[in-house]
Amino acid sequence: MPVEVIQEEKYRFAATVRQHKVIIDQSIRGGGTDEGMDPVELFVTAMASCVAYYAVHYMTRHEIATEGFRVTADWKMQDKPYRVGSVAIQIHLPPEFPQTSHKQLLAVCRGCTIHHTLSHPPSVEYSLQES
Repeated sequence: MPVEVIQEEKYRFAATVRQHKVIIDQSIRGGGTDEGMDPVELFVTAMASCVAYYAVHYMTRHEIATEGFRVTADWKMQDKPYRVGSVAIQIHLPPEFPQTSHKQLLAVCRGCTIHHTLSHPPSVEYSLQES
């Protein structure tokens, strides 16, 4: 599935997938206009959103109310090479979530597509195209 990223202004970009558009930018401190998440924030957001989808899908299948459910994530950077070194994802359960389903839900969330992609990295190729 193709993604297109176009520079809009200095460090602000518009990414388009299918009919959806997302603004990616750097903070003011990073030289951007802070009109969107930076790439690392978007990456961690994708992880947390994937976990949220899998969790809600599980709860829906098992007829567990999802009101009050949310996912938060925090990350730390690491050097050599500079990268996201760790991500801590917190799954905030709805009040009526059964204790007996905790292990199952964690297994389902660890099976999200983004988690699997990080566990089994894809091959990545780069090429240059002249305009």
